[in-house]
Amino acid sequence: MSSRIPVIVVSGFLGSGKTTFLKYLIENTNKKFGLLINEFGDIGIDGELLKSCSSCNDDSSESIIELNNGCLCCTVQDDFIPSIQTLLKKNIDLDAIIIETSGLALPAPLLKALSWPEIRTSIYLDFVITTVNGESMINGSPINDLCSINTQYKDVKKIDHFSSIEELFKEQLEVSDIVLISRSDLISEKEFNLIKEDVQRKVKPNVPIIKSFNGEANLGFVFDSSIKRTNYTEVLTDEHDHSHANIYSDFIKNDFFLEKNQFEYEMSNILEKVNILRIKGRVWIPQKDLPLQVQIVGRKINTWYEKVDLKSLSPPENGGMELIMIGFEKENFIFIKNKIKEKFKILSDPK
Repeated sequence: MSSRIPVIVVSGFLGSGKTTFLKYLIENTNKKFGLLINEFGDIGIDGELLKSCSSCNDDSSESIIELNNGCLCCTVQDDFIPSIQTLLKKNIDLDAIIIETSGLALPAPLLKALSWPEIRTSIYLDFVITTVNGESMINGSPINDLCSINTQYKDVKKIDHFSSIEELFKEQLEVSDIVLISRSDLISEKEFNLIKEDVQRKVKPNVPIIKSFNGEANLGFVFDSSIKRTNYTEVLTDEHDHSHANIYSDFIKNDFFLEKNQFEYEMSNILEKVNILRIKGRVWIPQKDLPLQVQIVGRKINTWYEKVDLKSLSPPENGGMELIMIGFEKENFIFIKNKIKEKFKILSDPK
């Protein structure tokens, strides 16, 4: 069974900082990405610049697909599914696929399309990042150039919907797992807090709202280390001088386990009471040939059975789990550990 590739969706209006953030992300990780870029004409990401990034494949022409002739949410079957299939066919060793949507795209149809039969066994939705222009939010709008957005609606023929800026912004935030406030270096701390309060009313509970300075953001909340024997209580900090929230991590390894559906149910109940960024790991279940892979972002839980690297930690003979937790508050790690010990132990061994 081949590995499913995580998909990261980056949304936000024209001028919200998607391009700048993606350049920073690609240039500051050692990941190998497939990129699906959906913009219009010459206002999209500079494909040639991205092709020069070291994180792209050697033959970057095969790892980057630019769609400039329509809105992906309106051309899911014609453009989106074939493009994903092309990336998968030509790039067998990708670490992740990044989909950068047009500011006009309704996010829900794209997210649903990731579960279409043609591609769902090869990929899974990891998380959605939405970029918000902090400077224009201070001026009362999520975009800095309303004229450009209206021009896109008028000029692009393959758009089957016309949603107001307010509707689009609402939908972008509703599906977000992480929100980046770009141009945070151009606004005061008081202004940032006002924007954060406004955005918090529009997103799911406990979605992190992060500052971004000229595209730079703490990537600790995006990518975490593979599971290994190290001290996971270290603080993940930035090397530059900008002020970002500290992100902490911790590690769980024990001999408790639950079946897939029961694991998802119990973890969902635990996550309702705690603020966590990510949980990643695996659960070994007796009589199962493959371990249960676990990917959690906020309160969104993804699990599936898949073979594991032989170099990974081996479970106890009677099953068990190992998980990495990432979040802003160490107290949450203690809560999760206690709840897993309290609930999972009883369910694993009902005696």
